[in-house]
Amino acid sequence: MALAQAVMTFLALCGFFLGFASLGNLILRTLKWKMASDGEHVLVAIAVGLISAEVLLFLIQTTQLVKLGSVAIAALLCALLLEERKPIWAQVRGVLRQVVPSSTLGWAFFVLIVIVASVEFLASQAPLTGSDALHYHFTAQKQILELGFHPNFSDSNSFLCGQHHLLILLGLALGSERLALGFIFFGGILTAAALVYLISQSASWRIGAGFSLLFLLTPVVFWQISTSGAPDIFMAFLTCVTLLVLRKEEQIQIWRQVLLAGFLAGGIAGAKYTGCVIAAALVVAVAIEFRSVMQVSLFIFGLLCSGIWTYLRNLAWTGNPVFPFLSAKLSPHLVTTYGLAHLASSTGASTAHHPWQLIPFVLLAGAQEQNPGLWDFFGPTVVVLAPLMLFGFKNTRAWRIPILFWFLSGLGIFFASGLPRFLLPVFPIALSCVAAGFETSLRQRWTIASRVVALLLILITVAGAGGLAIYVQKPLLAAIGLQDKRTYLEQRTQDYEIVEATNRLLSGLENRQKALVFVRHLYYLDIPYLNGNPDTSFEVDPKHLRTTQEWKAFLEGKRIGYVVRSPDYPEAIATPLREMEESGDLIPFAQAVVQNFQGKRIDEELVGVPVVILKVGR
Repeated sequence: MALAQAVMTFLALCGFFLGFASLGNLILRTLKWKMASDGEHVLVAIAVGLISAEVLLFLIQTTQLVKLGSVAIAALLCALLLEERKPIWAQVRGVLRQVVPSSTLGWAFFVLIVIVASVEFLASQAPLTGSDALHYHFTAQKQILELGFHPNFSDSNSFLCGQHHLLILLGLALGSERLALGFIFFGGILTAAALVYLISQSASWRIGAGFSLLFLLTPVVFWQISTSGAPDIFMAFLTCVTLLVLRKEEQIQIWRQVLLAGFLAGGIAGAKYTGCVIAAALVVAVAIEFRSVMQVSLFIFGLLCSGIWTYLRNLAWTGNPVFPFLSAKLSPHLVTTYGLAHLASSTGASTAHHPWQLIPFVLLAGAQEQNPGLWDFFGPTVVVLAPLMLFGFKNTRAWRIPILFWFLSGLGIFFASGLPRFLLPVFPIALSCVAAGFETSLRQRWTIASRVVALLLILITVAGAGGLAIYVQKPLLAAIGLQDKRTYLEQRTQDYEIVEATNRLLSGLENRQKALVFVRHLYYLDIPYLNGNPDTSFEVDPKHLRTTQEWKAFLEGKRIGYVVRSPDYPEAIATPLREMEESGDLIPFAQAVVQNFQGKRIDEELVGVPVVILKVGR
């Protein structure tokens, strides 16, 4: 049954993305724009249609009719696909003719890509376990469905949700977590396909396929598109298609080119705040390449049309378009100093960056020394092969814009955050550049150099395949039904048993007062709750909750009837809450002992944790 559900989800996802392509086709036809090949045109059409559907869903959610609106969007895409079936089918046939391998090596790459993609898709269909996804990527969208579209100050990270989180919302609104996760997986596959077309102008299809396989086997990528539950991969896809549009140098009307590229870049800027850095790098690259105020203005206009919506949301809610950043000046009354400091630390905004770290960072070889993980590891490909680019470089637009964009994006992200995983949108661009350098070594018959590079690429690919095999073992068992969902979540998900115990102990109560909880991973919590952890909540300010009287007023004002301690309170607010327990203001109501991870989940060390439910005395 689980495997059948995965197959049905895959077919539904194919339908959605063909629907996006149909919508994009309609818009591109109106703009009188056609890419050089069917493959490039389909990719650009999907990107345009996807962004347009996201903007439409954003507008719908402001009416609070998200479920009905999601069904309407699905119906619209079906109708457009029916209307556009002939041109879409013609384009798909053109793509199939173009990608059919013509050599044994080409077929080997093709088969391996299909196998790897299939494994990663099945892994993406396992129940959600990603830490950030359980904290806010999926949780914030679930709360929109349950409580409506409004600001949630008890989850400071919810304001970081960008445009592509609307795909998660769409999947959940249609009743399918699998669909939401599948959207993210397809973002990775589309990026791999776009990478092949980026490489194809300066290297053979075989090299493009090889680097596409390497891309899918890179740890940061297979983590991102399989189990992370984060939609950042769409930034990489949109970066690729933006450069596909910008690299055209035929005699065309440039205003259409820059307007379309700007619209695609808006999908990057609307994704998250570091997307603004990437979009700004594109603006500079366009300004330097086209040297026209009019063309830059059109690019920015297209960018605003597609990417401004997240910032308008925050502006309407808080008066600050980049909330919670810049809150000290724009919205100080809505944040807590404690929560803001934690958010700045977790996003890298408050970290000092040394200039000597810049080069390895830009070459995607940087790492967090204190918190290493798959989410940062791009492998050694780019840093090792970067010198080959010097020999492959040509003074053409197809080279100038990517190189400038790569450097400016890396520079901006380094000083804005310094977290390597935020370079994911730049990664396929860097791979396309080093692939061109490798092609040059083959054409120039540098036998020793090309053989060494080929051996290195094989070793990196094999290592990535081994890492993927290890990483997806347990998700695959859950995805195909060989392990039941509950057991899988108990073994793989932080705070899951705490949340389930809370659901069990408080569900069914007629009094629907909220519970104050302090755990990070809240997606599976099904009761009314308020996040009370001052690290991630602007509702709880340790500076203004120092006494029991302040806490009593807070609990009453927020209609909180229960407090869940598991195993203890956050240290910043623990003292007055302990005093309330001792004085009888918090009365023991229920208790259970469950298993939870100690330290990092990867260590798989489980310990017994008490879950204590306290009723607020009146």
